[in-house]
Amino acid sequence: MKKTIFTVVLASLMLVGCNGLSKMKNNAGKVRYQANPNPVETMDDKVVVNFTGAIPEKYFDKGVAVFLQPVFTWEGGNIPLEPITLKGEKVSGDGTIMNYANGGRFTYSDVFDFKPGMETGRVTLTPVGYKASKTNEDARFADDVLRDNKGVEFPPVLISDGVNNTASWVDIKGNISISPINYNKTQGIVETADIYFLNGTSNLDWNFEMNRRFDAQAQLQNLKRVMLEQGLPKQISITGWASPEGEETHNVGVSKNRADVATAQLHKVLDEVLTIMAKRAKVKPQDLEYYKFQELKKIVITTRAAGEDWVHFVVMVEQSNMQDKHAVINIVETQQNLVKREQMIKNMAESYSELGSEIFPNLRRAQIALYYSEARKTDQELAKQASLNPAKLSFDELMYAAYINYNYDTKMKYYKWATENHSAEWAAWNNAGAIAFYLEDYAEAERYLNVARDINPHNPDVLNNTGLLCLAQKDYALAKYYFEEAQRQGSSDAAANIPILNLKRGNYEEAQQALRSNTCSFNLAFAQLMNDETGTAIRTLDCCLDQNADVNYLRAVCYARLGDKDNALKNLKASIDDKYDYKKRAAADVEFKEYWDDEEFKLIVKLY
Repeated sequence: MKKTIFTVVLASLMLVGCNGLSKMKNNAGKVRYQANPNPVETMDDKVVVNFTGAIPEKYFDKGVAVFLQPVFTWEGGNIPLEPITLKGEKVSGDGTIMNYANGGRFTYSDVFDFKPGMETGRVTLTPVGYKASKTNEDARFADDVLRDNKGVEFPPVLISDGVNNTASWVDIKGNISISPINYNKTQGIVETADIYFLNGTSNLDWNFEMNRRFDAQAQLQNLKRVMLEQGLPKQISITGWASPEGEETHNVGVSKNRADVATAQLHKVLDEVLTIMAKRAKVKPQDLEYYKFQELKKIVITTRAAGEDWVHFVVMVEQSNMQDKHAVINIVETQQNLVKREQMIKNMAESYSELGSEIFPNLRRAQIALYYSEARKTDQELAKQASLNPAKLSFDELMYAAYINYNYDTKMKYYKWATENHSAEWAAWNNAGAIAFYLEDYAEAERYLNVARDINPHNPDVLNNTGLLCLAQKDYALAKYYFEEAQRQGSSDAAANIPILNLKRGNYEEAQQALRSNTCSFNLAFAQLMNDETGTAIRTLDCCLDQNADVNYLRAVCYARLGDKDNALKNLKASIDDKYDYKKRAAADVEFKEYWDDEEFKLIVKLY
């Protein structure tokens, strides 16, 4: 009889226990899960999964434990994340206690490496409940609980559909540091004279403001004085330039006409000089013209129409106090299409106005140069020699040839040759490392910069470039060290690069404060967007000098967040027109999830 009573009681307890677990399973839909943010986001090339769970009152049985293991699934496979355990009030062992009467809340967080293709992945969860006096602390996967504890699977839960990878858009290239070029183009020149012209003209006007400011007539008279004191030079070069505005072919013609005007002025000066020299030599009047003819034959006179003077433009901008000078120089160095280059510079009205008043007038000129020893090679001659046979150039000439070349692959070729043939020169190794970093060849950048640091360990340019490399390699502590050391050694580039560290770490408010002076920059707009200042981010992107694919894409994201479909798709199309690879990215980008079924969107991202 006692045995029968015991059996009935045990069966009743088991039924109650099973009913508690079954009740939890049947009411599992009352448990609320909320991803924060939703969908989950990347941070520094890792997917960050954060979510909270809300357990309703009178739900969680006091004798039940629930094993929770989120799983990330995408086309490339699945990744089980770290499990957690929730437990009732009577269950001992590891786990978070959930109160039966009042319910409770719990939080979950885990990270894993992001891989391309994960943008459309999903975070799901299938809770496994089990009756227990103590939690299964050895369980690593749900199968362990199902097997060892006779667990019961609850209905699956979708935590996040998609992965937002916008955080990866930080521009880590920053400001690379190119070592100063020691090449002196004017070696051998004793004296020069410049004649200035109004924009687009080649008319000689001595009353023109620039000619008065620099006393152009006095410069010509000074050439006369030098020749009378030192004799006739071996060579005289006349070069005409135009400022980089307007149509290129027109500017070449203008520069030629300006060189012709300067040539005419030179011949007047030479005539005066030779007349005086003939008088000193007591040349008979009837022999004067023949004397002049013979003396002129001893001088090599060259005339060149140089067209738009981009080289001196970059030099003058570098020496200026312009706030956005690095952005302007970056456009010149990276944009090969001259029409687009000029338009990109024009896009920032304030900077372009400053260029128009402070830089351009100095470039609309013709120069006469007297050489009393062998003249240096022209930029064109240096470029040709560097391309054909760099061994015939000195180290300084080769470094200058790399500096004036706007193609980064060609720059790299020249700097690499310099390291191989002038291995003791730290500047060659530094510049090669800087360009390798810019081209995203980080292994080569590290090799070059390691040698540069061995030769010149405290140089601010080397330290700054090393900081950028560490940033790309995600060694943020070391990047911070090198940036701060470079800044202490006087590097302004390092000061501009430090905020990128905060962007990569997700410290968007701090980064935005540091970038405020760097107006109209991509990274400032990125920080503003991540700080939910979407409208401000759009205005910042609108004034960026380089309206490239990245700028248009980020602006499309901004408009998508504001629900402005027309502008979102307009900018997305502009981005893809500039960079075809962004079709695939946009098609999977959850920022445009609302448009995935839109016919216009599907047409824009259609792959051919």
